Amino acid sequence: MEVNIPRHLQPTMSNRPTEDFDYQMASSNAAHTSVFANANGVRIEGNFTANINTPSKSSLEVLYQRVSPNAILNIGGRGEDARCHPGTREEVIGLMERWMDGAGNNRIFWMSGPAGGGKTAIMKTVTERAAKRGVPTANFFFFRGDSSRNSAHPVVATLLYQLFRLYPSCLDIAAKLFAESPRILDESMEEQCKLISALFPIIPQSLPAGAPIFILIDGLDECDVEADRSQRDILHAFERLVMKDHSPFRLLVASRQEPRIQMIFNQLPSTACSIFLGKKYSPQNDIRIFVQAEFDTLKVSHPSKGSLPSAWPSSSDVDAIIAKSSGQFIYAATVMRYISHPSIVPTLGLERVMGFVPVVNNSPFANLDSIYTFILGRVSDADAMRDILSMKMVPRSLNLSDMQLLSWYNSRYNSALIESCVSELSAIIKLDEDGYVQFYHASLDDFLRDQARSGPYWIDVDAFRAKVLVMSQQPT
Repeated sequence: MEVNIPRHLQPTMSNRPTEDFDYQMASSNAAHTSVFANANGVRIEGNFTANINTPSKSSLEVLYQRVSPNAILNIGGRGEDARCHPGTREEVIGLMERWMDGAGNNRIFWMSGPAGGGKTAIMKTVTERAAKRGVPTANFFFFRGDSSRNSAHPVVATLLYQLFRLYPSCLDIAAKLFAESPRILDESMEEQCKLISALFPIIPQSLPAGAPIFILIDGLDECDVEADRSQRDILHAFERLVMKDHSPFRLLVASRQEPRIQMIFNQLPSTACSIFLGKKYSPQNDIRIFVQAEFDTLKVSHPSKGSLPSAWPSSSDVDAIIAKSSGQFIYAATVMRYISHPSIVPTLGLERVMGFVPVVNNSPFANLDSIYTFILGRVSDADAMRDILSMKMVPRSLNLSDMQLLSWYNSRYNSALIESCVSELSAIIKLDEDGYVQFYHASLDDFLRDQARSGPYWIDVDAFRAKVLVMSQQPT
């Protein structure tokens, strides 16, 4: 028997634009999904199909009520979903796939990086490639702008739902467990994970000997509801799950390298294999491939293609976009999305991006600016943040005024205070080996200097100099 999906399980769109904070360089059609909850037959229509014939299990209704379709790749209503552009991020993806294929003994893998580094696109690509390679996975994609997937509340239920699709034989034992403990999904994350560990005796029967199942959790930093506790509980509970004897599960996590998450990983009893999306993995080359491909595409598909010069864009235009990207895909993806928009003549769009023509409405950097605004808005000491960023943006010289500025700064901010402030902005800035503040994104400097874009976070270097001069002359 087939039954229509309950309304609460139908994929829904967030009230806010579901634009992930990681780079988005391609669009895919949202999967049209039907999820049949308490039914004799369960059929998922769309890109991923499974037919499950099993006795009715009304005790599982509590689980289906908790599932977040939007958190499952290719299930929820997220038409903007992006993947890595073909030929890009191959080194990083290769490292992750070799780990999935059994390289090394670590059962946990953590991919981290700055805001806009492309983590979510990589995770989506890895997940889809795993399906094509026949590697079983269950995934959960957090997003703080969607209330159905910005908390720990639906994580276990959503993963279990996917495991039932992969292994229908697990439904019987799951139904029994829910009948015995119908409120187990309201208990701690560790207790909830016992629902998954209860499947250990059954799942291996469906797998080649020694083959693991991968749990992929993306955007852990975007688990924003009670973040301190939720992020810790998720990592500790799933670490215990994958480290149990005879566990068929492995855990792959992607997030920003926020101090809180770094500390949680450091506290785990087992060691995770980890990579950071930095310059080591040649992102500039990948960004060039992407930018050039986007220009090639719009030159043959844009409504204004007939007006585009054959030599457009110039190599210096492409180089400028790549340089401003600073190895982070978010800038390149943002400006190429703007230049490619069908309502904008691409040559004009590029001139606006380059700053040659003023922008009246619809800033090409709106998505990027929202990222910077969100991160800056979470800092606990706004005055210290402003001083530290201002000092970073002051041109270096050896004149008397700047020597006074440096003396005042060093007397007010010691290394511990600077490190503490920078740690709250670790998604966009860092300290180099000599203790100097560095921006991950060159475009952050542009944002901070443009009052129209940065608003309350605008950095006025001249005003900062004047403030320091006044304070320096005050008696101590």
